[in-house]
Amino acid sequence: MRLGKCMQIGLLAVGMIAAQATAQIAIQPTEISQQDVEHIQASLQVKNRVSALRQYYDSSDFALLESHLSPLPPLQQEAVRSQLIDYAIGYAAKPDGLDQAKADWLEAQAARMPVFNVVEQGDGYLVTKSAFHYGAKARSLVIRWQQQLLAQQMLEQAEDGKLQLSQWLVGDIQAQAFRRDIFLAHLPELSEAAVEVLAGQFTSDSKLVWLPDNAVIAALAAASGDEGVYHLLWRRRSDQYSLAELNRLAGLAPQPAATKQLMAATINPTLKLQAYRALITLKPLPVAARDFLSDKLSEVDDGELVATELARSGYLEWLEQLASASRSQVLQKNFRSALATLP
Repeated sequence: MRLGKCMQIGLLAVGMIAAQATAQIAIQPTEISQQDVEHIQASLQVKNRVSALRQYYDSSDFALLESHLSPLPPLQQEAVRSQLIDYAIGYAAKPDGLDQAKADWLEAQAARMPVFNVVEQGDGYLVTKSAFHYGAKARSLVIRWQQQLLAQQMLEQAEDGKLQLSQWLVGDIQAQAFRRDIFLAHLPELSEAAVEVLAGQFTSDSKLVWLPDNAVIAALAAASGDEGVYHLLWRRRSDQYSLAELNRLAGLAPQPAATKQLMAATINPTLKLQAYRALITLKPLPVAARDFLSDKLSEVDDGELVATELARSGYLEWLEQLASASRSQVLQKNFRSALATLP
């Protein structure tokens, strides 16, 4: 809880600093050459200045850091800021190498307007780009730090049994995707007990039905093996995540649990063909799959599809035996339809 509040306060501070930076009077960037950039970056004066200012970054004394930076000539100042960001990237690899004060300053650097541009000539065209690329580096570093904080929060709450996914996976589509990806990346770190609790939420919390995609559901189904979560996954509209889980299960078959879920997945209109094919290609057919498919042959909805796939996969003799022994007109009709598709 404390971590979440710190993040909120920190993000507010970042927003205020960024707003102040973007509120500066817009100026037209000065065009310089790439040689100018390389020369100033390599100058001994810049390197000495960066070396002297690192101590203020280390101690998060950014008021003093800026008081030394601001009076510098613009070109030199931009080169120093650029190299300080590079230093910050290396410093962040240390334990506790990034805190809220550092993140605020880095975000402010990311929000700075370009002061110098470099114009490059291509084959019949000109490309204008910022001479110093430290803004994107600073923003990327802050985003990674925020991800680490959020991941730590997620793991702690999940292990304590306090992570409510319908409340944690909130926000607009972009925010949901951000949190979803963090959850997926760190799910393997959770204990079996924590995974079981989270899986149970999908059968008890109706708010989770409205998740925009199947990523979290498919991952928790795979991690927990929970049949209720799988049942929900196969009932939802299919997407890349449910298809990926189906393919993963197909790779595990004929393991009983995987085979069972391949059979269950046939209730999904989009996934049924892949699920049936995954079952039918098992050699030899497991008894459970064999019984399941023979029962399907007498159904109106999927019987013809199953008969056709079985015939194409070398099970024609078995189909003939079933058709001759059965009084089901539906099965016999499906058998004749399957025969008609053969060359």
